[in-house]
Amino acid sequence: MPRARASRRRPPEPGALRRSVLHVVKRAAPDGLGCDELDLGRHEERQRRTRGAGIAVARRATMRLLSSSLTLPAALLVVAVGSSSCSSSKETAPSSHRNGPGDTDDGTDTPPGPLDSETIAPASPPDSTDGNHAPLFVGRFDTTDPAGPKASWPGTRILARFDGTKVSVKLKEHAETWMEGAPSYWEVRVDKGTWTPLAMIADDQPHVFELASNLSPGPHEVELYKRSETQNGITQFLGFDFHGGRSLPPPPRQLRKIEVMGDSFATGFGVENITAPNADCPGPDWSGRWQNFRKAWGAILGETFDAEVHGIVYSAKGLLHNDWPTDNDPLRDYYDRADPNPQIAKTAPLFDLQSWIPDVIVMTQGSGDGGGADFRAAYRDFVINRLRARGPNTHIFMGIVSAGNRETVADVSQSIVAERAAVGDLKMHAFMAKPWTWDEVTACNGHGTPAWNQRIANEIGALIREKVGWE
Repeated sequence: MPRARASRRRPPEPGALRRSVLHVVKRAAPDGLGCDELDLGRHEERQRRTRGAGIAVARRATMRLLSSSLTLPAALLVVAVGSSSCSSSKETAPSSHRNGPGDTDDGTDTPPGPLDSETIAPASPPDSTDGNHAPLFVGRFDTTDPAGPKASWPGTRILARFDGTKVSVKLKEHAETWMEGAPSYWEVRVDKGTWTPLAMIADDQPHVFELASNLSPGPHEVELYKRSETQNGITQFLGFDFHGGRSLPPPPRQLRKIEVMGDSFATGFGVENITAPNADCPGPDWSGRWQNFRKAWGAILGETFDAEVHGIVYSAKGLLHNDWPTDNDPLRDYYDRADPNPQIAKTAPLFDLQSWIPDVIVMTQGSGDGGGADFRAAYRDFVINRLRARGPNTHIFMGIVSAGNRETVADVSQSIVAERAAVGDLKMHAFMAKPWTWDEVTACNGHGTPAWNQRIANEIGALIREKVGWE
């Protein structure tokens, strides 16, 4: 595991969080007390790996325990995925981390459900009986709060159609005290036009954001996209105001489904700044303003194949081991959750995995896990007893897109392909992305540029075309 060093404690540039973002018109009256933030301490270290010529750039982001001008229509929707619910406890919720396969009664790595957890299915627009049409939600959302859905996972989307000339939205942002990269960043676009960033205000209070005005009369489509990761904040949607306009039925759901898993090299980490000296971006390198899952290779695959994408991605996380030594909440523990915020790991709502079966899974976790027998066993168990069990007909692509643990992951994934082929399962696939070049990793903390993400999407996309038959 790479050594950690103290991170540079440089504050964000004055006004940087507000640069090029949509305007906040007014602050809405609070509708209740905000959640008490639980002080887990400040994570003040990031891990970096020295790469040749004495240049230190990070292999992966690390965080402490516990993804033309805008002309918006009058109907935009914001939702939130697994948010951090208000908790009466002021202690860190411990992880359900286990040492390896065989810790459960059936000998598999299948985790028990969190205490007092609730399983929820994807939000679906109900049939309208009063002319008020719900938007379309794409991704994992926490819908347990009747006040409105919450979004944690990067790449969650809200799409709506309306007839009108103006729209505003009310949103509330929650950030734990350790979330130094807060607030969340979203992007909005209208009628599939240009994306515009929208920064949240992390004070646990509702705020009204004006999204568009003086639109041409008639129908419009608006999309809201969460581009930043869970550790930078959780957003709750509290409603739209169409200012005299009317909602229309939402756009149809895309038929194809892709799920991607990975660490910071799957999140769009730092992709919004590729020119910082020594890839050392102002403020926390992992902050929401520098992240953009929409520009990551997984989202590009969704655009390429016209597919819904669920981004089960989280910086510094492995399948079994995480970059931060005290972080005991790896992929195999948080995979089932609608909200991966480790603060609420014991009570986090679970996502109904059977309600949304991917056609394609791309798993790139494991670059920082090491090559021990425990990892090899856990990798096999996770792929076969959880991913394959969830989707018997899903094409599962296993590989590495970054630099670490390539030999081990190649070996274990190829052995799984052979094992499953022997019993007639020909939908397991192993791959290894071509190594990066130095000009491809100039994003914050030495992460992939837009060009690198596009190349990775091209490589994996070619495999999907070949194995799945998509065009």
